[in-house]
Amino acid sequence: MKWLFLAALLIAPPALAQLSTEATPSGKSSSMSPSPDDRAKQWLTLVDDKNYGDAYTQMSAATRAKTPEGPWEGRMMTNRGSLGAMASRNIKDINMTRLRSGMSDGQTAIVRFDSSFAKRAAAVESVTLVSEKGAWSVVSYSIN
Repeated sequence: MKWLFLAALLIAPPALAQLSTEATPSGKSSSMSPSPDDRAKQWLTLVDDKNYGDAYTQMSAATRAKTPEGPWEGRMMTNRGSLGAMASRNIKDINMTRLRSGMSDGQTAIVRFDSSFAKRAAAVESVTLVSEKGAWSVVSYSIN
């Protein structure tokens, strides 16, 4: 009986570790904290507060390398700023994808929100995130 218990202790941690890197049925990743939807909300708070500089700094390194800060902030001021104050935001869905290539293994998440603003009653905001160094980083943001 002792051997069965010891065998279970040796086998369980690797199995549990493998499970923790997979997406849960709700679409949220259990391997990184905060979850992609919480990370998207944190980032959107910066955008709501018109703190575009900090929002830019918190985007993925690859996105910042491709997009200079000045033009990105200008687009945010024009596109997001014109909608006015945030009125409501509720999660519409979360789509998780696992990336596997010869050089990397990671996850992406697209978190969509049903949102309303002072100057636009209904919109869908999409925040795309990528797992980067054990955390979620924003790759892109759009409003439809």
